[in-house]
Amino acid sequence: MAMKKATKRKPNFIKTSKGKNDFERTNFFTKNKDLVFRIVFTLLVLLILRVGIYITVPGVKINEGFTSGVSDIQFFQLLSTLGGGSIGKFSILALGVSPYITASIIVQLLSTDVIPVLSRWSKSGERGRKKLDKLTKILMIPFAIMQGEATIFTLQAKGLITPGWGDATSAASTGFYYVLVPLIMLAGSFLMLWIADQITVRGVGNGVSIIIFIGIITTMPNNFKATFQFWVSNTDEEAAILFDGILKFMIYVGVFFLVIFAIVLTNEAERKIPIQQTGSGLVDSKDHTPYLPLKINNAGVIPVIFASAIISTPITISQIIDAKGTSDNGFVYFANHFLSFDTWWGIGIYAVMIILFTFLYSQVQINPEKIAENFQKSGTFIPGIKPGKDTEKYLTGTINRLSVLGALFLSGIAILPYVISKLTSLPSNLAIGGTGLIICISVAIQTVQQLKGRLIQQAYIDKKKEKFTVENDTWRPSSIW
Repeated sequence: MAMKKATKRKPNFIKTSKGKNDFERTNFFTKNKDLVFRIVFTLLVLLILRVGIYITVPGVKINEGFTSGVSDIQFFQLLSTLGGGSIGKFSILALGVSPYITASIIVQLLSTDVIPVLSRWSKSGERGRKKLDKLTKILMIPFAIMQGEATIFTLQAKGLITPGWGDATSAASTGFYYVLVPLIMLAGSFLMLWIADQITVRGVGNGVSIIIFIGIITTMPNNFKATFQFWVSNTDEEAAILFDGILKFMIYVGVFFLVIFAIVLTNEAERKIPIQQTGSGLVDSKDHTPYLPLKINNAGVIPVIFASAIISTPITISQIIDAKGTSDNGFVYFANHFLSFDTWWGIGIYAVMIILFTFLYSQVQINPEKIAENFQKSGTFIPGIKPGKDTEKYLTGTINRLSVLGALFLSGIAILPYVISKLTSLPSNLAIGGTGLIICISVAIQTVQQLKGRLIQQAYIDKKKEKFTVENDTWRPSSIW
């Protein structure tokens, strides 16, 4: 009887842990210390960054009408969108990470079998990636200086800024003005890049994307306010006109959220290609069939950034050549009439560039040749498709067909504010859609997915630790006695 009762007793650790969830056993913040630290670190760094945008470049006096004058210039709109900086306050961080993005695009394009050395670095793992990153930062210097000079020339020619020291007409003051200020802006750009690296290493990741995201998202409340004031005037008007303005603003907000829904839907939509392992047999149900996911927009937001950065380069040069807007230079004429978003030619070229980059970057991002090679090595195949070249052709065709939808959608959303501005009286910086909205949504989705991945990883580690603890508690040394 004594032996029978002893066998029915349960270990104490089973009693104490049974029926309790994670929040009852331990606090969520204690359990995910690393993730909480990363989020808090990112928020503190971004707070410091937002304080920095209110520090105006020393030696520069901002004139009246600066903010409204800057918002009407396409060059500064692109600079603010891509850089995540604050050109609207002409701060030391005005350039943002825009020079780094331009340099990064050039390095990536040259790494696609154009320059053998760069191509070899891109395929040599972490060591090659560090070399490419160092080259990108070196190449960033001339782009930052060029953008800084273009900014000063343009703003001074339009009377938006003046030198804040000494005699502005003297040669020493002019040289100091056109040398020191671009160097200060270059230093601010490197500071933002260093902060982006810290967010990537110690924060939630994607430092450059997070900085661009914050730079864009902080302007949205002011844009909504300006849009409301555009349609609903503060002056006394007839009730019918006032109601019409409020109705238009409500339609604007509704379409804005509809565009957000469409962008999220397109980013998350995917084509599931079933795959099978050699010798694995038939799968019991469709839900358990392994598959290769291919998104409708495999290139993400990169084509929009590429196209914007490439278009902004000749516009930057034309601003330096013709800061006062009176030159009859052929290059300036081409930039103003064929690359400006104020013309249908510029809008069309921008859309075509996005479509081309979408097709190009989709193939680079997925690389059907590499996937087909890995499938063949691991004994994986697509049912009905022969391994090797046939698999590569099938994947290439599928990606191209998906890219048609993705490219048309991306280009449509990107040019939407400029088309609305051409068809209506609403300024393009207040219109719906655009590069900024695409970047914001893509970065937000990617960041949430990364945070979920860290939570899943932490839960897996905790489960392993719990299993190891239980096994240690139940283990007893065997003895012949």
